[in-house]
Amino acid sequence: MEWQKYLARLRYYDRMCGNLPTVHQKIAQVQAVVKAYSRHEIPQEVPKLSFSAHYLELHMTKHPELFELVSCLNDLRQVLIENFGIWHIFSQAWLASFKQQLKPGKTLVVMCGNAALAANLSNVIAVDDFDWQAQDNTHPHPWCDVKRADALVAVQKYYQQVDNIILEWAPETTCDRAILDFLRAQKWPGDLIVIGEAKGATNSPQFWQTAKLSRPPAVNALHRPFDFIHDQVFWVK
Repeated sequence: MEWQKYLARLRYYDRMCGNLPTVHQKIAQVQAVVKAYSRHEIPQEVPKLSFSAHYLELHMTKHPELFELVSCLNDLRQVLIENFGIWHIFSQAWLASFKQQLKPGKTLVVMCGNAALAANLSNVIAVDDFDWQAQDNTHPHPWCDVKRADALVAVQKYYQQVDNIILEWAPETTCDRAILDFLRAQKWPGDLIVIGEAKGATNSPQFWQTAKLSRPPAVNALHRPFDFIHDQVFWVK
């Protein structure tokens, strides 16, 4: 669905449920996210899409359209993927905290998608093979210069030049295990950072089985999943 049509749907439900402050707040947050990405900006906050069962039971009789709204809100991830090549939402506050946790020096971001994260980091090399172009998003519009390359090839080429490597929302069938094995074999002293859902929607089972994970509280406290996918930020050894 085109993002402009999605916003129009949200405006419709906002009119239908205009006397419910909680509904209006959620809709406003989602609208702000979509509009921010349409301008190549990072959103101020990450919306929480779900309503409690109690809330729905309380208002469903007078507002049966709430159930349609729930479905509409849950379309947010797909709308962001299809229109902007964005797979996970992070806020400006999270970005500031994340940047403080990076080692000083240069950063390589592989599988960067449209490079929303990479574009907001300094001294960065952004890489993607754009395989997803044939799937959910047919018109990549990177936020910064992105080198077209396989992730493992890029790691092997640049690892000696960088202090941080970020693996961002890798697909389930991927070279992530090979990247980890390579960096271990080289005794690379930098930080490998993975953004994804452990043993879930991202990365390979082989990767999660062997990865030694740590989750810095300062970063993950501000990295808030917005729907049913619970991605987090991991430092990996």
